[in-house]
Amino acid sequence: MNAWAKVASYLVALAMGFSAGWYVRSEGARADLAEANRDRAAEQTGWTLASAQAEAAQRASEEHQAAGIQSAAENYQKGKADAERASDKRVADLVAGNVRLRDQWATCRAATGVAVSAASGGQRADGEAGLRAAGVGRVLRIVGQCQAQRDALQQALIAERAQAPDAR
Repeated sequence: MNAWAKVASYLVALAMGFSAGWYVRSEGARADLAEANRDRAAEQTGWTLASAQAEAAQRASEEHQAAGIQSAAENYQKGKADAERASDKRVADLVAGNVRLRDQWATCRAATGVAVSAASGGQRADGEAGLRAAGVGRVLRIVGQCQAQRDALQQALIAERAQAPDAR
């Protein structure tokens, strides 16, 4: 065999070995790429599932909080109505004479010093007793509404804190 044939066969063998190495390497890379793609798909599936679970938990939390606030709002409206009925009853009792005001409220007199006529039954001509009863009714109604609002806000706060104890 001549020297050129040896060199040529050596180069062909080298090229074949080099090609075989590249082939093996590319097949290994394809396998690595396929495995990485599978891992990435599994990771994305896990993230998607975790995201969906977090959204569902958040939605449930918001629905629970909305239900608590709705309940507090309904109780507030009921408390306002109860306060109005109670103040109307108290004013009716006051006008009927079934209830008397404390002296500090009952003896509110005008600074003019006009004497109350005994003949008119202790009433002034301008209807001072009616004005006083209406004023007492407004005060009682406002106090009742404020108490109802306070109770509703406390109920909403308690419901919110009970729903998320780890958020403190």
